[in-house]
Amino acid sequence: MKTKHLILFSLFFFVIKVKAQTTSMWSGSGIVLSTDGYIATNNHVVESGLEFFVDVFTNGIKKTYKANVIKTDPENDLAVIKIVDPAFKNFGAIPYSMKMQGINVGEKVFAMGYPKPGIQGEEVKVTDGIISSKTGIQNDNKTYQISAPIQHGNSGGPLFDISGNLIGITNAGLQELQNVGYAIKISYLNNFLDMILNFPAMPLKTSISALPFTEKVKVLSNFTVLIRVVKPNCDLKTPSELFYKINSSYSYADVSSLFNKAGDNYRTNGTGNASTAFYKWYFCESQDNYVDCWFRDNKIVLAMKSFKNETCDTTVTDTNYKMIKTGMSYSDVRGIMQDDGDKYRTDFKGGGNDMVFYKWYDCRNKELFYEVWFLSEK
Repeated sequence: MKTKHLILFSLFFFVIKVKAQTTSMWSGSGIVLSTDGYIATNNHVVESGLEFFVDVFTNGIKKTYKANVIKTDPENDLAVIKIVDPAFKNFGAIPYSMKMQGINVGEKVFAMGYPKPGIQGEEVKVTDGIISSKTGIQNDNKTYQISAPIQHGNSGGPLFDISGNLIGITNAGLQELQNVGYAIKISYLNNFLDMILNFPAMPLKTSISALPFTEKVKVLSNFTVLIRVVKPNCDLKTPSELFYKINSSYSYADVSSLFNKAGDNYRTNGTGNASTAFYKWYFCESQDNYVDCWFRDNKIVLAMKSFKNETCDTTVTDTNYKMIKTGMSYSDVRGIMQDDGDKYRTDFKGGGNDMVFYKWYDCRNKELFYEVWFLSEK
């Protein structure tokens, strides 16, 4: 008898590619926690994000605000973001409290969020069901199993009991089974909020319990938000240790195989000799992290990595850089740059000392840098 493998999927949803394929816009859901703009969502919604935007729908009117990530809890798949846009005023009084005890199997619940907004539209979606189990996949005590249908894009959205108490944060489903979803128990979010300095207190009582269900939904729609995240659009998640597996015998094909991706060809050595080629492999942890590899006759000459965590103590200008001429020594360049260059790995040069690589960083933005190569110290 064959064993069926259940595929757990997150509810984060891809929307559209932007910025010429270098980044992508993704979306998830969130629930407001305070009048001044704190919002709970899933860690996997904001993970690796470059920019964050919150779409707030107040009585059907949409406004978009910029937000920052305040704190994340990857282990429990939780995150808190905060609206930081000057145009944002505040939310109204929070109408729900957190219910952490007395939740039973069979209890009626409903989920809210923005699944597949590019297809289903940006009106908040509400689905109802019951607590199917007080444990999640493989008896995970952190989550409830629920029958309320949830889809990609529901990630980070709220789960309420029928009285309008906040009892969970939806975060995953099972691809093979319909109406099987999971929500992180609200007690884990409550504990997480204790670690955020000066976090405002949540209400002790839900104020909408007596309202008809349809009226509850109208109120809660103003506090359930659509979160959009700009993420790096790359398919490589390479731990740093892979870099150190490169050795002097590696060819371009070997490095491409190691990183499971073709490198971007930047330039030759500038002499018209195509035997020396330069490639970069970008890291997904940041669009600015990359591995540089030089090849001569299709063998590694030098490789180095750049992770934009450098410190610098001098300001370099284009004027300085243009003073560098062929034939200058390292000491000549150091005099122009008025500081030591950062020396990178040179252990791929086949045992010779004829190739050395240095970088001088521009302290004005800590991003711009100048590369200088030395062959036979010139």
